[in-house]
Order: sequence, then C-alpha cells, then structure tokens
Amino acid sequence: MKSVPRLRLNFKAFTLVELVMTMIVLGIISVPLSLMLSQQINSVFVSEDYITALNLARLELERANNANYTNLISGSNSSYEGYSYDMVRNVTYANGTVATAESLKKISVDIKKSGSAAALVNLVTYRAKNVNFGP
Repeated sequence: MKSVPRLRLNFKAFTLVELVMTMIVLGIISVPLSLMLSQQINSVFVSEDYITALNLARLELERANNANYTNLISGSNSSYEGYSYDMVRNVTYANGTVATAESLKKISVDIKKSGSAAALVNLVTYRAKNVNFGP
C-alpha cells in the first residue's frame, strides 16, 4: 500500500504573546497621542476666539478714529456685528475737559465673549483736540 505524501507547508505566523505585546505597545503610544490631539483641537478653538475678538476690537477702534471728536462717547453693544461677543467702549479725558480748548481723550475697547465677565481683548488709543505736536 502506498502512503499518501504529506504536504509540508511552512506557515509563519505570529504567536499570541507577540500579538498581545503589540497591542500593549500600541496602547501605550496611543494614549499620549490622543491627549496631544485633543489639546491641539482645544487650542484651535481658543485661538479662533482670540482672533475674532481682536479683529472686532480693531474694527471698533477704527470707527472711533474716524468719528468726530465731540461724538466720541462711552457705550456698549451686545452681539457686536452679529458675533457672540460683547463690546464695551470707555471714553475718558486723559488731559483737559470738555470746556478746555485743548484736550485728550482715552478710548478703551473691551471685547468679551457673550455671558462672560473676563475680557478677551482690551485695546486703547488716544484722540487729541486742538493739540499741535512738534515745534
């Protein structure tokens, strides 16, 4: 009787220990990477808030610089320009008064996230009335 020849197949495979160790190493590497990724996403949203607030403050200061000196008054506006930010403009006399011929007004603009007490951006400029600079 003839014997049936056996096929010898040389399969190379991973052992269970190798697979478990690979999963452990991947788990150790993925935890810090996922934390770093979540912090990066959070910082993108915070950065977007600061950039929007800064641009809104610049817009308000540009409006103040283009306004007539006598029309510069304090004021506030919620949902400024349709954004979810509140704007507070404070105008005070840094030098002189309304009665003096020469005076200097300090214009301070605060931009806050709606419902928040802390200002994201605070910009300050000055406007002079009848002041000559130089000799």
